Order: sequence, then C-alpha cells, then structure tokens
Amino acid sequence: MKKILLVGKKSKLCRIYVNKSKINNFDMISHHEIKKIDYSKYSHLINFAFNPKLSKQTYKVSMDVDKILSLKAKENKLIYVFFSTRYIYSKLNSLVAKESIKKNKPENNYGKNKLKIENHLKRTLGNNLLILRLGTFLFFNLTSKGKLFSEKMLYNLFKNKRILFDFSKNIYKDFLTDDHFVKNLDFLINKKITGVYNLSSGIPIYSEEVALSVIKGFGQGIITFKNLNPKAHSFIMSNKKLNAKTKISLKKQKILDYCLQMGKKLKDE
Repeated sequence: MKKILLVGKKSKLCRIYVNKSKINNFDMISHHEIKKIDYSKYSHLINFAFNPKLSKQTYKVSMDVDKILSLKAKENKLIYVFFSTRYIYSKLNSLVAKESIKKNKPENNYGKNKLKIENHLKRTLGNNLLILRLGTFLFFNLTSKGKLFSEKMLYNLFKNKRILFDFSKNIYKDFLTDDHFVKNLDFLINKKITGVYNLSSGIPIYSEEVALSVIKGFGQGIITFKNLNPKAHSFIMSNKKLNAKTKISLKKQKILDYCLQMGKKLKDE
C-alpha cells in the first residue's frame, strides 16, 4: 500500500488522528512544504491545513491551500480528503441536514468559504475526493487560547470552576468524539471510499448534558447560560449515508461517558 500524505502537521485534528489512528503509513508535512514533495508516492492526500483568515474574511484564492494541493492530487491521481463543516448548512435547509441538499445556504463566512472550496474540489477532482462534514468536535485540549467548543468548556471549568455558554439552554448540538472521527477516517481510507458524508453522531444532545458529564468527572463546577448569541441555533446532521458504508455508530451514552473521562483528565491537570 502506498503511503498517505498528511498536510498541516501542527493542526489539532492532525495530531489527534496520528495519535489514535491504526494506520501508521504516514508522511506529515506543513503547508509550507507542499512544493517540495514527490506526490507520486502516495495514495491519499489528507489536508488538515486551513487558513484561519477564511474563518471570518471573504474568500480569496491566495488564502486557499486546497487550491494548490488539489492540482497536485489531480496530477498524481490521489484521493483527496477535505474536512468541511456543519456550517455549510443553514437552519433553513432542513431540520436534519442531509448531504443530498442541493442548495445549501451558509450563514457565516466560515461556512460560505468551506462550501466554495468543496465546490472547487468537486470540479477539479471528480470522483477522487472524500469530503467529511464534521459535527461539533469533542476532544481534550486544555488551553486559554482555544476557540472551539471543547476547549472553551474545559478551560472555563479548570480556571473558574464554571462552564459558560453564550447561547440558549434550549439549543442542542450534534456531537462527534475524536475516537469516532479516527475510526471512520481509518475505515474510509483503507477501503478507498470517496464521496460527501456527514460525520457526526446524528443524535441531538443538549450542551448542558455534555457539561454535566464533564463536571461530574471533574468533581465540581456550575453551568451558566447567557443568551448572547442570537445567531446560535440547534442542529443535527443525518449520518445514515456514512453508516451504510462503515457500520460504525456512536451512541449518546458513549458521548456522555467520553465527557466524563474528559472531566477526570481535567481534574488531574
């Protein structure tokens, strides 16, 4: 089997994947090294790199590393793996967001830019493309600079003995654990599966349930909701298309148990 090329070796997602994957046939590079590589040695190119400017700014080709990498993948007939987001969907699209939705209407620049890149990759790579639209990712990373759901929740609890959410208590999310992410990606790579898939639990879970499990593991803490974000809304993605391929499911109790273990790990920090 040819090697797999991972681009974006410093990204959190890349580190999680390398640490937990059962595949060990990797080469890892940063996005600064993409012009120095012999791409013919690889079967897959997995891009973990993403310009943070594209999270908030209007799309510009100069910011888009996928534009360059996709051409290298096309020239060498590699399967290209792109990580997209639930933000490409709108709350107006569907109560349960499915990959089959024809007209997605992202509500923020992050979603708009991810969808723009998705469409470019489809035109460039055709069937040699795997797109995974990720739900809300749960993973352990204790940092004061984190911007993701898990990072903010864990740091708040560790520092202030309180978890603060800036949205309504009635909002639920579609969560994804790092273990579930890695198992699915390993399967898809080994089977050389391509296409567009939602990768999530497909289960609506309130943030309070997640926070309570983390607090239980940590041993102390309170939860505060402040409805400061009027654009926040509940979401759930259908994962039936992916499950039909992988037969890998993620139950609600497993998610809550995972959160309990994150709390216990936080207690030991």
